[in-house]
Amino acid sequence: MGLDAVELVLRAEEFFVISVSDEQAAEVRSVGDFYRLICAKLEVTPSPSPLTSEQLPVLTQWKRAFLIGRTPTPLSAPPEVLPWSAQSVWDCLVVLFVDQMGLKPEKITYNALIVADLGID
Repeated sequence: MGLDAVELVLRAEEFFVISVSDEQAAEVRSVGDFYRLICAKLEVTPSPSPLTSEQLPVLTQWKRAFLIGRTPTPLSAPPEVLPWSAQSVWDCLVVLFVDQMGLKPEKITYNALIVADLGID
């Protein structure tokens, strides 16, 4: 797992307030794998084929500081996405990929392979 992938996992851990072991991270091959892992950690039943909402959560400066790790303590998730649902987990995961990796939301699909399709290593 390359540095970009490690940073993405770290951001997801901070945002969703979960822990992902190295072994679990190593098993993630697709965006869907990552989504199912996060849902399992949050005890949310994942959607079998989630679609990205037309209106994604917006990263305000406060949220951006949280996602990029400029704060010493992880903050809670934005109130508009809580309580976690299959859809809010998916949409926030898409936002993480977009913000952290500079990808377009339409590239983040359930079946997209993180390395081969998205170029994240």
